[in-house]
Amino acid sequence: MLNRLFGNYLVNRGYLNPAQLDDLLETITEYKADPQTVILVNKFLPLSQIRFIQQSQMQEEPFTEAALRLQLLTDNQIEQIVQFQSLPVMCFAQLLLDKQILQTEDIMCVLADFQMYYQFTDEQLHVLCIDDMEQIIRIFVPFQNPRMHELTVTLLQTIKRLIDKNVYLDKAYMAHSIQIDRYAAQTLSGDLNVKFYLSAPINNLLAIANYFGSETYDVINDDALDNVGEFINCVSGLFATNLSYEGIDVDMDAPRYGMEGPYLNNGKIYVIPIHANRFSFRAVFELCQ
Repeated sequence: MLNRLFGNYLVNRGYLNPAQLDDLLETITEYKADPQTVILVNKFLPLSQIRFIQQSQMQEEPFTEAALRLQLLTDNQIEQIVQFQSLPVMCFAQLLLDKQILQTEDIMCVLADFQMYYQFTDEQLHVLCIDDMEQIIRIFVPFQNPRMHELTVTLLQTIKRLIDKNVYLDKAYMAHSIQIDRYAAQTLSGDLNVKFYLSAPINNLLAIANYFGSETYDVINDDALDNVGEFINCVSGLFATNLSYEGIDVDMDAPRYGMEGPYLNNGKIYVIPIHANRFSFRAVFELCQ
């Protein structure tokens, strides 16, 4: 998620164009970050000490061994650095440096500006860096209702796994009423009663329809919305299964869909803005008594 957020920030600041960003995000799967990049981004050491270690390296001595010899890093820190080298955001940072989109001297300033722009705390930025989806969702979706949090986690994990690994969120909110656009939806009833919508104007639900199943569509139509409904059914099934382990029984109605959505006004509506595959849409949970 952080890669897309940080990448969009770089696009807005003129470091990249959108096509370059898409190419970079596809490329990072082939990358592994250098220890120096991990150390810099995670603030284990300042750039001056990283350069001192580089200057002090003996012939063919790995950077981390030199850092240990100089007592600038501990064994525990080295272990953590090795674990972090494959994290998506570390690979993205390495790619930005290797492509000379950012210079080593600049990357920390750009990251600090990004952090200030989004008003992330150091702890929140760390959670984003280590790609902990459950904790990331708490940053953007501060719902007090634990079941709505669990449904959100299941939804986002499923989107990340099946639809777009670079999915990201805007801040979620609660509403007393909302107009639903084109949509697919499903009602869950039993020990928990909630109506689960995915909704978007025009053709934005192609973000789901064209990436779930074998069919692709040029525009949103009934078949495309039916595909979105099947995706919702998949998410709801995973959610209901998880609840069953806690002794909570939930039945799922057949998914439904429409080109014109209803107006919801029951006062307990959870709205989550989502971005995937360069489209924007909303997950809407209408909690029923």
